[in-house]
Amino acid sequence: MKHTCKSCLQAMLTVVAAAAMIGCRPPAVTFPLEALTADANTVVYDTNRDGKGDCFFILNSAGRATHLSLDGKPNGVVDLDAIPISDCRHVVIILDGVGYDLAREFRDSGHLRLFHPPSRVIAPYPTLTDLCFEDFLGLEPVKGMEAKYYDRDKNDIVGGSGDYLDANELPYNRLLNYRADTMMDAMSYVYPESVFKKEINDAKRLVDTRATKEVLIYLVSSAGLGTVKGPDGHRKALAGVERLVAQILQETKGLCKFTVIADHGHTYTPGKRIGMEKHLKDKGWRLADRIKGDRDVAYVRFGLVTYLSLSGKHPAELAADAVTCKGADLASYAEGDHVVVLDNAGGRAVIRRQTDRYSYEPALGDPLGLRDILPKLHADAAGFYDANEMLAATATHGYPAPLERLWRAHFAVVANPPDVIVSLTDGYYSGSRSLDGFVKVASTHGGLNYKNSATFIMSTIGPLPPVMRSGDIPANMTRLTGWPWPLRR
Repeated sequence: MKHTCKSCLQAMLTVVAAAAMIGCRPPAVTFPLEALTADANTVVYDTNRDGKGDCFFILNSAGRATHLSLDGKPNGVVDLDAIPISDCRHVVIILDGVGYDLAREFRDSGHLRLFHPPSRVIAPYPTLTDLCFEDFLGLEPVKGMEAKYYDRDKNDIVGGSGDYLDANELPYNRLLNYRADTMMDAMSYVYPESVFKKEINDAKRLVDTRATKEVLIYLVSSAGLGTVKGPDGHRKALAGVERLVAQILQETKGLCKFTVIADHGHTYTPGKRIGMEKHLKDKGWRLADRIKGDRDVAYVRFGLVTYLSLSGKHPAELAADAVTCKGADLASYAEGDHVVVLDNAGGRAVIRRQTDRYSYEPALGDPLGLRDILPKLHADAAGFYDANEMLAATATHGYPAPLERLWRAHFAVVANPPDVIVSLTDGYYSGSRSLDGFVKVASTHGGLNYKNSATFIMSTIGPLPPVMRSGDIPANMTRLTGWPWPLRR
């Protein structure tokens, strides 16, 4: 038998795997990737590939596509903005991890012109999918930061891949109209483009057949596209969304409204594993699933992300040691009803909360870089700042809305918060060693800084506030649509 080289075998396996994922059906999304012609007034597409334009999007003075024509004649023009949402279906497309700056740049380059400009959305910290979904869908806190977490009542690290694969474990999965089988999640990191093609085509078929007023579609493969291919991967995801939206509008003659959301940002920086295990051992800590002795520490490693969680009997000492590890940026822990944050240069500050106001008390240095910002804001007599003012003032800061987000990380976003949360510098990640051999990390997420935190939302229905938290989305979408967000099935 003729010898088959390893690379040829891998190529054959890739083809077989891709075919199995995509299936044998013809693609449902057939809209052209590129326009036939485009100028300041009109973008023309040749959808039947006969060399002639048959789908015309007409732009207003701001460059947004507000009218549709399928014959290029004035009497056939549809005013998209004039069609009330009550006459339309609302398709919500949720992407996993696309940064605001990249989405804005993509639109500014001439894409996604059917949408109003994107709003900058600041995700909860840690910037992880489950926490973001709970905020922008208005759901209750999930059990842990990830599917694997330390359960204090059980004194054990619980969960893992089995819980992740059980989609019903997460309440947001029950709200989604389309979400690929969770087995596809892992495949999206190995064959991201193939999985994305499957998802975008499956989503189109669902929109064609589902009669509900609102359709929620989650394209998880954008996570793999970003992680493996960096910013170019996310541009491909946005281009795929653009094709899907344009084709549905063409086929429905404008009787559809769209909203696109991403859950969190991305570093767009290649990463390597942080050496936290060795660092903690060198400091005299013992890694364990159960905490028995004073030096035991439960270190959860699941995804490949730019944060990590630790639990132990002495959080202050544990955080002080962890933040000195190369690749660590900040460490925080709860102390009574407040949060202490440390930086890798020896800085220390305390965060306190009163209703929707927060105070920042630097003891050493300025860990969150707020020294030049806070004097410009109004503090009450007790030194507390309004959360909305802080959000507006820090939306593009190195750490957006850091006081509120750090406090919530320890007290509000999960039922089982870790004792210590460490935000890593871009270029480092923590997580499962079993994934290292399969994924070369070109980008990831999880940390407190701007690139991890800033994501976007945009809609064809109307403009949204230019800056908001993920948790502000339900109220703003309810105002925009005129019905509860999300519209329960």
